[in-house]
Amino acid sequence: MNSQDKKNQLIDSSFKIIEDEGWDNFTLKKLSEKKNLDINIINQLLRSKKNLLKEFSKMIDFKVEKEFDFQDLHDSSTKDNLFELIMLRLEYMQPYKAALTRIIFSITKQPGMLRSVSNNVLDSLDFYLELTKAYDKSFFDLFKKKSILLIYSYIFKIWLDDKTEELSKTMSELDKLLTFSERLAKNLKNYALF
Repeated sequence: MNSQDKKNQLIDSSFKIIEDEGWDNFTLKKLSEKKNLDINIINQLLRSKKNLLKEFSKMIDFKVEKEFDFQDLHDSSTKDNLFELIMLRLEYMQPYKAALTRIIFSITKQPGMLRSVSNNVLDSLDFYLELTKAYDKSFFDLFKKKSILLIYSYIFKIWLDDKTEELSKTMSELDKLLTFSERLAKNLKNYALF
């Protein structure tokens, strides 16, 4: 088993503890005791409680990249590709939904942690925008980056409460928002004087 596989196993175990006991009660020491594993090994792989969330985000992104059909990038629109990437991300996070609900509940009272998590997500979304060739080196690239974070944040909250089969509620809302955003971006570009 390579170090990435070990890291992924530790992330899974961490999220099970968080699901049962909450984010505030989770520590790397507790993980070490539950896994009967030397704390130094855990520290080498995860580094800190805060970094656990960054590693989780990277793990999910790796799964998305592995699953995503890159041929779609050429055959589909930017909006459709973004839709596919975001939905894949949410689908891979589905097994961790209960733990994520507990994490979000806790970190909304911790501005520093919330900012850190937002930055992790923004890195992922920035990559999605690059991948789908949404950026065109115009003034509006900054607008696209901020818009996609707002869209994702809103959709994430809907997804947390979505009990529908195949996440149909989340999919419907995401499609509406991406369509609106695409239309708005085109209109702004058409009427821009620079």
